[in-house]
Amino acid sequence: MEKDIVENFFSFQLKRKITGLYKSFFFILEDLNSEGIKIPEENYKRIRKRILDQGNDTIRELEEYFDKYLEFHKNK
Repeated sequence: MEKDIVENFFSFQLKRKITGLYKSFFFILEDLNSEGIKIPEENYKRIRKRILDQGNDTIRELEEYFDKYLEFHKNK
């Protein structure tokens, strides 16, 4: 039971912090636009997709590493 709580807590915090990170990248893009640096719509969409893809890939990979870590220590 306690292990599930730790896993859920870790997973939730991981997603929350990485999601916050890529939201901050979106704010930077908006700041650039408001400062007069115009990013064409096609480029903006490509950058936005890259940010989302990298964030999601990072979450997945870190969760996989954490699962492997737990499995390793469970089998000790």
